Amino acid sequence: MEERFFNPYKGLEYDKGICGKKVLVLGASFYCPKTDCEFWNECTNPEKKDSSKFDEICPYYANIEEHPKLSDEPTNAIGDCIKTYKIFAQFMYQFLTDEEKGEYEGYDEYVIWDRMAFTDYIQFFLPTTNTYPIYFSKRDFDAFIQTLHELKPNVIIAWGQPVTAEIRDNPDHKDLFTDLEKLPETESYICHMKVPGIEHTITYVNCYHPSSRTYWHKCKESLSTYLREIFNN
Repeated sequence: MEERFFNPYKGLEYDKGICGKKVLVLGASFYCPKTDCEFWNECTNPEKKDSSKFDEICPYYANIEEHPKLSDEPTNAIGDCIKTYKIFAQFMYQFLTDEEKGEYEGYDEYVIWDRMAFTDYIQFFLPTTNTYPIYFSKRDFDAFIQTLHELKPNVIIAWGQPVTAEIRDNPDHKDLFTDLEKLPETESYICHMKVPGIEHTITYVNCYHPSSRTYWHKCKESLSTYLREIFNN
């Protein structure tokens, strides 16, 4: 079993980024609701934590014309642009420069996703919509580091508290962060990472998950302020 199962989505303009900064959006997990599938129990098994066996034989993906792989779910999710991704795209659009918006007249959700990368942290399909600590493993963190080396983002925007608790607040990872003591200065939104093998410092941004109506709307104003500072710096 390789560390990384999900292949990150990388927008066509990712290397140009937002205000010149490459942005990786880090979701929590993918959930499979197809409990009637013959593979569901094994594919979403929280002890095995491995969906790779079914990468090319998922019966529900087989019915899609393009016949995508399970491992391509980050790209599939952005392509479908379901509600959560639309909400986040609408929020992020404000940070694009006029030049980055290009010839599009008014808002277009795919313009912003073209300028970002996206993946989920946990590397198998979950049996529940909520992300619980029992689902995490060292494999997820190793896959995360692999993705950082591949994409070399300037900014990571992590959705939800469970993922940040596993990455930022995990004592095993404290050596990667340079200024955790300053978190109170930014309401715990902003800190910075120095990852071996990557020359530049990465800004790590934690926010509530866009699917949470209550908490997402509460955090948007503060999040906008901090992101504007990051993109304008």
